[in-house]
Amino acid sequence: MDIRSRKTNFLESLDSTEEIRKAVSLAIDCLIDNHNSSEDIPIVVTTYDDFCRREVLNCVQGFCEAAFPNTDKYYFIPSMLQIHGSTIEEACIELIRALRMATGILFWSDSPSWFASLPDGLFHVISVDQKTVTRGLNKNKSNPTIINKEYSVDTLLSELFLNGAHMEQSNVNNVTEAGRKFYHECHAGIIRPIPAPVGASYDEEIKVSSPDWQKLACVALRRYQSQECNDGMQWDTTAHGWRNVIAYPFIEDIESMDNTGYRQCLVGLVTINNSNVNSPYLSTVWIHPFYRRGGLLRKLWPKLQERYGSNFGIEEPNENMKAFLKSVKHGDY
Repeated sequence: MDIRSRKTNFLESLDSTEEIRKAVSLAIDCLIDNHNSSEDIPIVVTTYDDFCRREVLNCVQGFCEAAFPNTDKYYFIPSMLQIHGSTIEEACIELIRALRMATGILFWSDSPSWFASLPDGLFHVISVDQKTVTRGLNKNKSNPTIINKEYSVDTLLSELFLNGAHMEQSNVNNVTEAGRKFYHECHAGIIRPIPAPVGASYDEEIKVSSPDWQKLACVALRRYQSQECNDGMQWDTTAHGWRNVIAYPFIEDIESMDNTGYRQCLVGLVTINNSNVNSPYLSTVWIHPFYRRGGLLRKLWPKLQERYGSNFGIEEPNENMKAFLKSVKHGDY
């Protein structure tokens, strides 16, 4: 389960005040930003309410320990962040000394003034001021820079579409709207890798039980194949459409157009039809033109052979597929 799905489930399980739930939610959003940008920026919770601070940090610590089980649990034990120093140089020296004793990712303070001498952008800051809860990045000699972006399940579909002209997501509210938008993109000649929503990732096997956004992306790529090969396409995201289908995605990490880091993107897929469990067969293969001849299918092939047997069927292979089959048969790796 990816971190974004874990967030939704975790928040639903909390029995806390709205302020505490909001603070925990925003702290997890900081973790999602870290994951998306491959960084490990520490998180500081600031509030004068001791009870609230303890509850927020306990919840975030619990979430981190569950979401990152292979990380040393001591890494998520909160420490106090009180940095003395009237200049940036003095504050940085104090910070280095503090981090020698506490090397974790979670910190707390009563107020951002406790670390106001530090350079901009060293920490995520979750601020709880009575009923107002915000997140941002620390700013030298000033209040933290506020970040209003939040990650929720309501925006998963919209994040499949990033408007290059305006650097903002299209407003897509349901699967039907998203499917229609993909359809119009394809028939307008737009063929693109499809990014996973921030903090989410594609399954190794995409099937009927997978999230709608993943099935939408697969159907969109199959439509690209249909346009290129003029073979027609009868596939959608319904349970009927996916009843006997397992898709194996080809994934590449591609830098996002909005400069928020790299996103996992779907650049191709293999579909297996297993309507007859004793005789599954490869139905389609398609890879975005920019990512062909990169060994993607060759790398996946041993996994397919292990899963379905070394002689599973191939539906109507074209000349390229016949050449590939001949090469793997003779061990031309």
